[in-house]
Amino acid sequence: MRKIVLFTLSAASVAAIASGGDAVVIQPPIRLDTPAELAWLRATNPDHYARAAHVMAAANFLCPPAAPKLQDAELGRSDAACALLLRTSNPPKREITFRLDGIRYAALVAITADPPKPVHAFEPSKGR
Repeated sequence: MRKIVLFTLSAASVAAIASGGDAVVIQPPIRLDTPAELAWLRATNPDHYARAAHVMAAANFLCPPAAPKLQDAELGRSDAACALLLRTSNPPKREITFRLDGIRYAALVAITADPPKPVHAFEPSKGR
């Protein structure tokens, strides 16, 4: 009896194999959402930990309009993307992605610099 093995290849993998080139492996970003993940980064790469903590602390604000991508050489990061999607938690959170020395990182950052303020839904008209 013959056994048939099925596997899937992405279009990039097929193109790399067909051309005889080296396959490119795309790694997902390293998540920095929990204290355990930050502790792991501190233990394995203290320089990246310090820079990532600085980036995450600086991301405590809403993105300005028409600024989908930021680059900040002073913080030692590149390709720091500004997400426009807020998570409806209290406080609200947004996801940031950034790259340090070619390594991609992603984290959920609480927005506490601009706290929400309660407002009236409508102002009743006076004199009616």
